[in-house]
Amino acid sequence: MSYLVLARKYRPQTFDEVIGQPEVVAQLKGALASGRLGHAFLFCGPRGTGKTTCARILSRELNKVKGDSTEQLGLDTFLDVIEIDGASNNGVDDIRTLRDNVQLVPMSGGYKVYIIDEVHMLSESAFNALLKTLEEPPEHVKFILATTNPDKLPVTVLSRCQRFNFKRIPVALIVGKLQGLCQKEHIQADENALRVIARASQGSMRDALSVLDQLCSTTTKGITVADVSLMFGLVEEEKLFEIAEALALRDCPKALVVLEQITDQGKDARQLGQDLIELYRNLMVVKTGGKDAEKLKDLEKLLDYSKAYKEALFQTADRLSMPEILNGIDILIKAQDDARVMDSPRLALEIAFARIVNAVGGVGLAPAKPAAMTIAPRPAPMPSSTPRPSSYKPSSAVSRPAAAAGVTKNNKGAILIEPIPLTPEDNACSLKLEDVRREWHALTFAVSKMKISVGTYLQEGVPFKVEGTRVTIAFTPANHFHKECLDRPEALDIISKAFSEHLKVNVQVVLTTADVTDSEQDPAVVQDAIKLFDGKVVNEWHSDNKEA
Repeated sequence: MSYLVLARKYRPQTFDEVIGQPEVVAQLKGALASGRLGHAFLFCGPRGTGKTTCARILSRELNKVKGDSTEQLGLDTFLDVIEIDGASNNGVDDIRTLRDNVQLVPMSGGYKVYIIDEVHMLSESAFNALLKTLEEPPEHVKFILATTNPDKLPVTVLSRCQRFNFKRIPVALIVGKLQGLCQKEHIQADENALRVIARASQGSMRDALSVLDQLCSTTTKGITVADVSLMFGLVEEEKLFEIAEALALRDCPKALVVLEQITDQGKDARQLGQDLIELYRNLMVVKTGGKDAEKLKDLEKLLDYSKAYKEALFQTADRLSMPEILNGIDILIKAQDDARVMDSPRLALEIAFARIVNAVGGVGLAPAKPAAMTIAPRPAPMPSSTPRPSSYKPSSAVSRPAAAAGVTKNNKGAILIEPIPLTPEDNACSLKLEDVRREWHALTFAVSKMKISVGTYLQEGVPFKVEGTRVTIAFTPANHFHKECLDRPEALDIISKAFSEHLKVNVQVVLTTADVTDSEQDPAVVQDAIKLFDGKVVNEWHSDNKEA
């Protein structure tokens, strides 16, 4: 006899054998028991979660409810169950043929059941041809539609079906099923290896069985975690923790050496980046629970890993703070994005390691023994050829000592710089709205030299109000996105610093939304030219020297 793969050999034959879908099974059993059966069912959910299997079981149970004896008929041999692949039979002619065939009475059962798999692949004309039959089929016909993408189905089809949502099967249930099959098939497999298979299958029982089948054919000494990692290209947990420990101890050379060892084994750097993100995610979960035993117990469901893995997780989490973990996640995610456009994904990870180790200031990884740090006085602004308004004078706030600028240290010695509060001395300066508008293009250019993206977004704003040294910049509702990108502490700090250095006044910048036009900030000569030629400003080249 030819070999029958595990996914087919152990396919559930009754609702009681279906795992991971208790709500769907209960609803279908209830409908069968009460006799309140619809004429069309829609099974939707991820791949390998039991949609087609439940459709076959339901078709068999429907005929049992009808009163026909079908106990001896297997799910794959019942002639009145017609399975159609929606991907390859998606034309209007295929549906017209189906519409003609539904008029034929069942050959052996009480119902003729049509199972259309991947129904979202049908063309628009095919859906239109199916609608009337789907809404009012003959009494002896039932439709069961299965799809992994219900959002692609027309609303007219969705409204004609009873919908059942299948969910991903939990890791614990998949592991239990695999252990039972290993006992029946006399397969030796480590529990941790089966757990890795279950997690890698992402809730798909069929994928897990396929991987187990493949591993059985490639190893004769029992399935280990190393075998599974080799098949999926995963990185061993020990190597992941070596990197995490090195980053926590600010030992970048050690992290790079481990990275070299991993890539020498032929592992994919992108997969390593994804595994590290998952590890940092698990560290975040552990850190969320802290030392509270009850909270940690509740979080157990989010950490379905081996005991040894959890112990290593707690040890590593003790070395890091929550901001450090979140900072690592952000940097690793950015590395994954960079790897898509770089020739060497490994280089993106190396840069990420260096960024994590050398991150400073309240968010990055702080050293075990923070060194004493001092704040150097702000350098004097570079002279500019741009004429300064004669109506205001430099404020002494620029030369204020660093301590007055809100410089503090957190409990780990990291430097935190708070915004400089306004003082009566600051408010006494005679900075005016027309001064800011006159200098606007030079100001935005100064911001762009510090960070180009901030300067680009700022160009869409208009000086709106000046109160003392507080400058309000307005954005139209159409430019709300630009305002949101700038309305963050780090962006506002860049703008305020650039404005302060250029205007020689301690400026604080705030953003608002208002109905303003760009013409409000253009010089009078530009506005006269616009009116004369009935034109508009398309773009302006920024420069420190307006005479250029």
